[in-house]
Amino acid sequence: MPEQQQVTGPFETPLELASRQVAEAEQRQARQTDLIAGLTGGEEVLAHAQQLLAEITRTLTIAQAHRSLLFSLDKDE
Repeated sequence: MPEQQQVTGPFETPLELASRQVAEAEQRQARQTDLIAGLTGGEEVLAHAQQLLAEITRTLTIAQAHRSLLFSLDKDE
């Protein structure tokens, strides 16, 4: 009997959730990049905005690694 995948939401598997989280992080990254391009504040404001972008990028990298792991586990089943 095949194993059933755990569902995290009403109709969302862990792999689907991870894919959604990657897409959302990519959107946040793009939005922050656009905001930085339009900043008119001083160096301190820019530095904080760039720190936030770096944190978003780290989060995106982790989310992508998590999705890749789930994909490889799903593929092995």
